[in-house]
Amino acid sequence: MAAIIAIFTFLGTYLDDKNPGSTPWWTISFSLFGVTASLVLVIREVLRMNKENEQD
Repeated sequence: MAAIIAIFTFLGTYLDDKNPGSTPWWTISFSLFGVTASLVLVIREVLRMNKENEQD
């Protein structure tokens, strides 16, 4: 989960560095996307585990 957030944050920082003088919108946007993607993956995993426990 942390790796996903770190990768997207790095990508946003890289894009912001390529456009000097702009506000850090790429970093903010990609960081939020990374957090959202991580939360979706965690929720899917919890739902999958819950479904497996109900079948037992």
